[in-house]
Amino acid sequence: MRNEKMYQLRLQMGLSQRQVAEAVGISQSSYAMIEGGHRHPRKEVEKKLADFFGVTVDELFFGRDYHESQLEEVEEAKDAAMQGPGKDG
Repeated sequence: MRNEKMYQLRLQMGLSQRQVAEAVGISQSSYAMIEGGHRHPRKEVEKKLADFFGVTVDELFFGRDYHESQLEEVEEAKDAAMQGPGKDG
């Protein structure tokens, strides 16, 4: 199963697989295997890829999208604050 997060981030940055691979010091074929979900990288490569894309290792490889969930929580809190307590007339 393709690493959708990695794929989407790479596309958003307008980069080829080769460009990302070179930036983190791995071969294009290794990167393709990782992005395609056919191989899981070593810990040091996990970290390099996560740092390159500006996300956590969990976000990139384990589907835990902390940034988005935190943003959603902030938005929900903001909406609740704007509504204020129930109005009694």
